[in-house]
Amino acid sequence: MWDPPVPQPPPPPRIEVPAIPRMDAPTQPSLRSRPRSSFGDRVSRCLDEAAAAGLNQAERAAYSRSCANHRD
Repeated sequence: MWDPPVPQPPPPPRIEVPAIPRMDAPTQPSLRSRPRSSFGDRVSRCLDEAAAAGLNQAERAAYSRSCANHRD
């Protein structure tokens, strides 16, 4: 019987060293978003909006809760 030749093993994986940031290189600007205002500030703003819209006290309370939780 005839045996086929053994195939060659695959080449080893290429290993690359990651680039190390230089200490004297200029830094890229940070693209952070504005910090979120405090919950109390958001509630106050939402209550002002509700009062300006003419909502009664119960409607203002419901509006301000929803508004403050969804506002930036």
